[in-house]
Amino acid sequence: MYDIKKTDEILRGKVPPSIKISLKLAELEKDWQNVVGKAAAERSSPVSCEFSEEGLSITINVDSPGVLPALKSRKPMISRSISKYLNVKIIKLDIKVGKIKKLSSAKDPLPDYLRRPPVVISERSLQKNIQEIGTDVLDEELAECLAKLKTVVEKLNSRKK
Repeated sequence: MYDIKKTDEILRGKVPPSIKISLKLAELEKDWQNVVGKAAAERSSPVSCEFSEEGLSITINVDSPGVLPALKSRKPMISRSISKYLNVKIIKLDIKVGKIKKLSSAKDPLPDYLRRPPVVISERSLQKNIQEIGTDVLDEELAECLAKLKTVVEKLNSRKK
């Protein structure tokens, strides 16, 4: 069927340089902190890239105007670091103020022994709360949702006691 190859296998093969650089650019975004340093990485991110006859042009956004002069003063060092990382000789950097992209900082889920069990509600308590709320709310769907919420909150509060 299809022969699935790993990224490093593709990079070693006969692949156009633009595709190799595109794959490296994806890795650059992930390794941004290692390339430019922790302080600069917290306040900046690469946002776009263009290929031209003069070389590679990369746009870097910083999160505030106060950071812009500091990063612009480090432009030659950042350019050399990116050039070395991508293995490209000519890189033009455009550093400007804009929205920066941060990698996900989602935490790993808690281990099973630290997780709370799911809230299981009885049909009887749900129906009781639907009847109570139904007198005040005209929309049946809204009344049911509010009743479910009230039932779950009551169940969670009873766990804490």
